[in-house]
Amino acid sequence: MGSEINGQFDSHKTLQALVWYAAVTLLCRAHVDIETKMNQKAEVGSNATLRCVLRKPHDIIQVTWQKKTSSSPENVATYQKNSSKVQNPYRGRLDITGTSLDDTAITFWGVRIQDTGCYKCLFNTFPAGSLGKDTCLTVYEPLRISVSYSLSEGHLMANCSASGWPRPTITWLGLENQSKKTEEEVSDLNGTVLVTSHLYINNSESLVGQNLTCSASSMDEDKISSVKVEGKWSHSVPVAVSVVCVVILLVVILIVVCWRRHKKKQSGL
Repeated sequence: MGSEINGQFDSHKTLQALVWYAAVTLLCRAHVDIETKMNQKAEVGSNATLRCVLRKPHDIIQVTWQKKTSSSPENVATYQKNSSKVQNPYRGRLDITGTSLDDTAITFWGVRIQDTGCYKCLFNTFPAGSLGKDTCLTVYEPLRISVSYSLSEGHLMANCSASGWPRPTITWLGLENQSKKTEEEVSDLNGTVLVTSHLYINNSESLVGQNLTCSASSMDEDKISSVKVEGKWSHSVPVAVSVVCVVILLVVILIVVCWRRHKKKQSGL
């Protein structure tokens, strides 16, 4: 009796293993049959096309594009031989640009940061069922950086601003340990983030003639910007020299004029 139960149990496990193996094999084969670019990047405002090609012949009934979300997939567009439909959130800014059932593509016109994510192309076939593969889109805003400073009563405030997407990270080079740092960020309507880092330095005289340098990074991009600190004396010295030169010139002219007048008087006598 025990051997019969064990035999049935082993048969059940073997059947489960075969079903699991068949499912995995079918899934892997479906991924191999579909050709797509796994990861793409697009600048904000540019056009981006996602494409899938089903290499092996199948009887395709319908093609569906979905965006993967944390809860459930969101339908983007579907089409059959004689009809197509783009869902409301994408209507007017996305088109089905590859209408062959085995070579499908969707194009974003003026891509937005919110379009970042992974999308799945699904080929609904008969009798094999649904065959799909993921392709991911990363939307970015180019990194921009600037640095400035202001002096007030011996105190210096340095400002480094960086904008872009993904959110830029700012680092001050060589100044982190001798100053107080604050940071703020603002997002505009299209999702671009402006990050501004402020450094407050009490002893600004030690920085006169040196460079304030900050770096910013966003995704795979890094940029550095710097500005030279000029003390108030840098403007007053040239002015003082100019004033002295003018005074000396006036004195020389006055001496020459007086000398000529004196000479004329002597010759008149």
